[in-house]
Amino acid sequence: MKRTKKDRYFAMYKGDKYVDGGTIVELARKYHRTIKQMIYLTYPTTHKRAKDNRLLLYEVKDGC
Repeated sequence: MKRTKKDRYFAMYKGDKYVDGGTIVELARKYHRTIKQMIYLTYPTTHKRAKDNRLLLYEVKDGC
């Protein structure tokens, strides 16, 4: 069974500084954002457009 983006673990960064980690649903609740906004922060295009201190999410891969 394939895991959806909502089930995966992500690390949240603002610029080079680690902010928090968790699933998209957990982070959306904690930081008062919608799930769509959080998913947008995972897109490669968003990462390319990011300047300086932009909030971004990076998927944490399993060590398997």
